[in-house]
Amino acid sequence: MTKVASRETTRLLALQALRTMAATMVVLLHAQELIGLHAAAHGHAFTHFKAIPLGAGVDLFFVISGFVVVYASQKLFCSPGGRAEFVRRRLIRIIPLYWTALTLRLAVLAVGAGVGAKLFPDATAIVTSYLFIPYDSLGFGSDYPFPILDLGWTLNYEMFFYALFACFMGFRRDVAVPAAVACLVGGVLIAAVFPPENLAIRFWLHPISVEFAAGAVIALLFIHGLALNCVMRIALILGGFALWLVPVAWFGDTSGPGFYTWIRVMVWGLGAVMIIAGAALGHTSFKSAWSRAIADLGDSSYALYLLHPFVFLIFKAVLGKIELPQVAYWPSVLLITALAIAAAALFHKYAETPVVAFLREKTRPRASVPAVGVG
Repeated sequence: MTKVASRETTRLLALQALRTMAATMVVLLHAQELIGLHAAAHGHAFTHFKAIPLGAGVDLFFVISGFVVVYASQKLFCSPGGRAEFVRRRLIRIIPLYWTALTLRLAVLAVGAGVGAKLFPDATAIVTSYLFIPYDSLGFGSDYPFPILDLGWTLNYEMFFYALFACFMGFRRDVAVPAAVACLVGGVLIAAVFPPENLAIRFWLHPISVEFAAGAVIALLFIHGLALNCVMRIALILGGFALWLVPVAWFGDTSGPGFYTWIRVMVWGLGAVMIIAGAALGHTSFKSAWSRAIADLGDSSYALYLLHPFVFLIFKAVLGKIELPQVAYWPSVLLITALAIAAAALFHKYAETPVVAFLREKTRPRASVPAVGVG
């Protein structure tokens, strides 16, 4: 029993490391945008890093999320109170930090509105943002129904997946997971042929949703003990990164605020699936201090994703008063990214973790179901 637990823990550290990678990719993308705007404002050129698509960090997140939901809920399937416990755990994991970040965003907008620099959102935008309902809060159009905290568009997908998955928690795991996957994939395929008129349903059933289903399937294979040999795993991981090298712009317009098409799924999404399958479905050694540190940062990846824009506000204010020399552009990108990672790690340790632990304890039912090792 000890050997199995140890092996599973080691394999899951690979996913923790990929969480760190996914969040860092997103932060690095936004740090480049910040420095790129500064360079353009002063008539200078800035060369963006394009070796891999940094936006694919979101696709990594989605596949990992599908995996974690299945793995962490093993003891909840077909158990008394399992569905309620699943919902409780997911809401505690997602809502406190997101609502904190959203409230901070509203505070920033209120200050901007007070000085006439920004418009304050209407009540519908505020309510739908807090309730994870897709709505065009930012005026990007019906194709991009982003909440007030624009990064929350990914959480609108996340919560939809949780709600769908909760519907099947009353069944045995090996029935529930395939049923949830079939329902999600089937819904996406039907919506591709007959697009729903309702904006929220149309958004939830974009092709990108199937990335959660792919993660759930990998988790089921993991739980059943599938372990690929080293050659196959390396081939999957290298193949995933190679697929990311294919420019999605070859196949269509990607200039909007976001895109959720089959093109993205077949390039960024499939690449993420291959990387995660290669990382999880076999033994990975995490004995060195640096590899353990990278894996540990995965715990703060959610905080990094949601809170890095607020760290960036400080740098944006500074950059508004100075002009960086071109030679300092990339060092500044790396500095901003590193400080955002450090700030998120501190926030996770001293704020997020205590709050989540408190809420779990206060809302724990008397006959609690034992937790599984990944939250």
